[in-house]
Amino acid sequence: MKKTLLLMMLFVALSMNSQTTYNLNWERFANGPEMDITIEIGDIVVWTWTDAFPHTVQNVVGSSVETFNSGTLTGLGETYSHTFTVEGTNDYFCGIHGAASMSGTITVVNNLSVDDEILKSFKILNNPTKNSLNIEFSQNIFNGQAIIQNLLGKVVLTQVIDNEQTLIIDVSALNSGLYLITIKTDNLQRQTKRFIKK
Repeated sequence: MKKTLLLMMLFVALSMNSQTTYNLNWERFANGPEMDITIEIGDIVVWTWTDAFPHTVQNVVGSSVETFNSGTLTGLGETYSHTFTVEGTNDYFCGIHGAASMSGTITVVNNLSVDDEILKSFKILNNPTKNSLNIEFSQNIFNGQAIIQNLLGKVVLTQVIDNEQTLIIDVSALNSGLYLITIKTDNLQRQTKRFIKK
């Protein structure tokens, strides 16, 4: 009887813990900012094949706190899901088409704060871009910073964000290629997305 009661209480506790499922379209050239998301511990990410080509979804070894690998799947509508249980960053890519064509980052946090929610919804309005990067936040960001890095991790540009809901960054001097932009606030919340400089 005690064992049954304990199991019932455990089931209720687990079912009360909210779990969110995030759906990502997985196809050739799926490496834009929409492939970089921030989730909470226990959330599920589902990748759905939206073309008929063979793909994998796998973590980048040495750049991911969790290990996951779909194996090769082929066909429109195939899916692969993973429940993330460890806080940290998980870079992932398609092992067939490579990180330059298909990649992203899943950032797992313990609990999304208000600042996390603000940063999670920041949008790059013009990607790819040639001269300026236009960014929009869901509400004003105070005491923040935008940091642009190349793929080697070198910081190539920084800009202060103070009481702004939109941000325009001049990137005309950057070489063509793929870059990472990190938006961070004064309480160390951060979100990173990718953009292409033409």
